[in-house]
Order: sequence, then C-alpha cells, then structure tokens
Amino acid sequence: MELPWTIRDAAVADAADFTRFAREIFLATYGDTYEPARLARHVRERFGEALQRADLADPARQTLVALDRGGAWSGFAVLRRHAAPPEVAARAPVELERFYVGTAWHGQGLARALMDATVARAALTGHDAIWLSVWKHNARARRFYEKCGFVAVGEVPFVFGGEAELDTLMVLTIAGAV
Repeated sequence: MELPWTIRDAAVADAADFTRFAREIFLATYGDTYEPARLARHVRERFGEALQRADLADPARQTLVALDRGGAWSGFAVLRRHAAPPEVAARAPVELERFYVGTAWHGQGLARALMDATVARAALTGHDAIWLSVWKHNARARRFYEKCGFVAVGEVPFVFGGEAELDTLMVLTIAGAV
C-alpha cells in the first residue's frame, strides 16, 4: 500500500516553504492560546525565512520534512546537536528542537511515521537518546510524546515572545543504541 506522504531530508532550497509552513502550523497550534502581541513577537523572532535558511544550512541540525502526494509540506522534525540539560542522562543525546504535523494529518498516522523516521535518524547518527521540551499546557503533544516512549524528567526554561516560562523536559532512550 502506497503511503499518502513521503519523508525526506529538507534542503536550504526549502527555506521559503519551511518558513510558510512553520508559521502556519505554529499559529494553528498556539494562536488561540497567547495574547496577539506576544504571539506575533515569537513568530517574528523564530520564523523568518533567513532564520529558516540558516537552520537548514546548520550542520548541527537535521531537518526531516513530510510531504503529501502533491509535494506540500505536511510536517517536519528538527534534530539539533548541542548540550543537553543535566537531567538528560545519556552518553550522546540530541534535541528534538521542533516537531509539527499539519492539523489535516492529525490521526492519520503521519506523526508516528515522522517520529519513527526521526528516531531512526538519531540512532543512525550515533545518538542514544532524544530530548525535547514541550509546553506543559499542550496536552495533545504531551500524550503523543508519551505514546512514543518519551518520559518527563523535569522542567526547562523557554522564552516565548520575550517572556520566560517553564516547559516540560522529556527524554526518549533509543533502544539498541551503543
């Protein structure tokens, strides 16, 4: 059976599509949650095309993109190699910096397929754990990460629209990693 999506590595040439999709999905996810000025500031600071181009060119980041049959962005995951918080007890952890799936794809299996591809990529590149921070009030995302095997291990600060808040820190140990 042919899947209604493909998952591939994103390239610098994808920066405009990445920016457009990232803004849309972020606003769809959090648009009703934050006051408009704070939300607009966060989007402006985190989702400009130049920023996405730099992220895609950054050798410390690996971005996987899910595309529908027509080639439209349906989801993405960004792995980022950098220092993990002390609560992450692993030899070679990597951060799942961003993970989004378009709302039209919720419940269709794409999120799990993208997560499986992300975990496989992390393992292939020598990582033994994946850590992430998730907004503690995003119950849907927390449940999904728990279904995927992530475990809450603490809290970490996250600056959103110029204001610090605490996110839940979650970790997934990659089975069979050496």
